[in-house]
Amino acid sequence: MKIDDARDAERAPLTRRLIIETAVAFADTNGLEVLSMRKLGAELGVEAMSLYNHVENKEDILNGMVDYVFQSISLPADDLEWKEALRQLATSLMDRFTTHAWTLSLKSAHTDMGPGMLIFLERLLAILGDAGFSDEDAHHALQMLGSHASGYAFQQASSLETSETQEVNVESMLAQLGDGFPNVTRMAPYLAECDFNTEYAFGLDIIID
Repeated sequence: MKIDDARDAERAPLTRRLIIETAVAFADTNGLEVLSMRKLGAELGVEAMSLYNHVENKEDILNGMVDYVFQSISLPADDLEWKEALRQLATSLMDRFTTHAWTLSLKSAHTDMGPGMLIFLERLLAILGDAGFSDEDAHHALQMLGSHASGYAFQQASSLETSETQEVNVESMLAQLGDGFPNVTRMAPYLAECDFNTEYAFGLDIIID
């Protein structure tokens, strides 16, 4: 048997699921902007044209990637008290958004709802409905929770400075402030260090309350 034939025999069968999973892993490592059918095919060890036997086009793959992220969100147990259920669901959403930082930009550009997103929304709306929220208030709550998770995930993904660099910047800033900004001076250590998970949880509790 030739080497190429042996590799073909060992390779996992090409499926839509495998294509989407590979695309997600590629975007996590290399960024979404460089993802192409050719590069995805190379990752899978096949020609790009082979992908079209399982997906319609790149748009189909991108939609599948968003839904893959939503399918990976951990759903709370049915018997949890509604505030704790909401907290767990929103925390898992934030975790997925930060693990796959490209999801936010992709989600805003691709509005198709796959099964993963529908399952997530159904569970969230069920929690709010069981807690006594009207449809209108449930919609407001949905928007607030989504904006909170998206905002913090975006900040975390956009934070390119290291904590060491931030500390240097704060020291430099304080040296220039003088006595004219006592509140900023007092708060400077807090402004320099931001634990996104802690801040997200703090804001989430306020929203839920």
